[in-house]
Amino acid sequence: MYDVSKENDKEFLREAVLMLQEELLEAKIEVVLLKKLKEKDEEVLLKISEELKNLRKRVFASQQERKANKPKNHKKRKKGNLPHNKSKNESLDDFEIDLDEEVIDYKIEGTSCPGCGGDSFFEMNNCFEESNEIEVIERQYIIKRHKRQKYSCKCCNKIITAKGGVKLTPGGEYSIQLATQVACDKFEDHLPLERQRKQMKRAGINVNVKTLYGQTEHLYNILFPLNELIRQDVLSEKWVHIDESPIDFYNPSKSKGYIWSMSNPRGAFYQFEPTRSGNVAKEMIKGYETGCVVSDGYSGYNFLDSNKDYENIRHAFCWAHVRRKFFEAMNHDDRAEVVIDLIDKLYEVEHMADEIHHLKEVRLDNSVVVVKEIDRWVDSMDGKYLDTSSLGKAIHYYLNRKEGLHLFLYDETIPIDNNMAERKQRCPVMGRKNFNSFKSINGADVGTFFYSVIESCKSNGLNPRSYINDMAHKSANGEELESPYQYGSRISEELRAQVAKKLEALSKPSG
Repeated sequence: MYDVSKENDKEFLREAVLMLQEELLEAKIEVVLLKKLKEKDEEVLLKISEELKNLRKRVFASQQERKANKPKNHKKRKKGNLPHNKSKNESLDDFEIDLDEEVIDYKIEGTSCPGCGGDSFFEMNNCFEESNEIEVIERQYIIKRHKRQKYSCKCCNKIITAKGGVKLTPGGEYSIQLATQVACDKFEDHLPLERQRKQMKRAGINVNVKTLYGQTEHLYNILFPLNELIRQDVLSEKWVHIDESPIDFYNPSKSKGYIWSMSNPRGAFYQFEPTRSGNVAKEMIKGYETGCVVSDGYSGYNFLDSNKDYENIRHAFCWAHVRRKFFEAMNHDDRAEVVIDLIDKLYEVEHMADEIHHLKEVRLDNSVVVVKEIDRWVDSMDGKYLDTSSLGKAIHYYLNRKEGLHLFLYDETIPIDNNMAERKQRCPVMGRKNFNSFKSINGADVGTFFYSVIESCKSNGLNPRSYINDMAHKSANGEELESPYQYGSRISEELRAQVAKKLEALSKPSG
């Protein structure tokens, strides 16, 4: 090694220093590049390990294993509907259906005691040992033969025929009751038409699938005015939940379609479209001038924030989706548990109120503080996470929707989440699992119509089959139709009036 201390040539030393400086600079650059590569490798490794963990959980873990391997935070939510999910007609759902009752008497034959054979054996007055047994009578199909008497009038020389009963179609072979059963079996109980055909054949009636679909289509045609009535009911509320879900659509290109839904306690409206474009949402909320639309943050709803035509409509986001992102992140980073606990506190506050008008005060007193704590935690995490990690994605998801997430704090009419929309998507999703796909645009329209009617009936405490059958008879008789919300409201008022009348009668002094 060269001994620099003995060198006296200044020019040589200057050149040596310059060379060493260049080498030092190159070494520093190399160190920086290696650090960046290391960070990149760590980021890629973290991403791969998270994806591998999620994949293993999805593919290999049984349902029981998933429950056993829950992250530390698995507190049960308080049960019961949040104020925004309660319908004013939900009391109709509390009435139990009275079953037909048949009394069967059993007596001992003979006049002697079966135990000792004695003849001092007599029947005890009004003494029985009773028990109940619920029996089922198998579904039965019968042929009703309608005979309309003809009359001859000698005054006007005409033949007059007696008026017949109400039918689904003039001269049709199948009743409104049967069409209602077919439609509800498919769209309420998710029973494909082929399975219904087999059930009917076992019961003694041979009907093909095309005929069964024809019954649902005829029913759809006479009840179609309900579609707009339900849409207007949903849009008449101060808030609307909106969501969309994919469904297979049988066409030459084998592309997917989407079932869009709008819902609130007044009902649920569904619409099928082969696209996920935000223009569908624009069409659905047409006429909604003031209020709040709650969504999951999908970009298709961004027109609510950027279009001046919707400046009177507030666009709120879903805290349940935020919680879900942090819950997923908690599998890989325990720090996410802080946010989970805080969001759970927000839901505890929501359960403090029984009615919507109680929410304003409890939110201002409690929820505002919790949200500020979430913001402080997010700010404190700046620079302490990788953007591509599950925790980073959860934090960015929150920050990108922060304004819409905070809207509920100062307006009691805005729900905390979009869970109602997701619950209302369960019915089409269960149907999707059972009969795979819609075979045509018309079939999709028929399906979404019945989903709208059935789910709106459930929201208003009505029996869908009874309601559809009642409305179909009204339509066949040319009477005006009522939406499930209107029908439920009328029935509720009548029941309240009956109860008030009985209470008034009881309060009056006797004599």
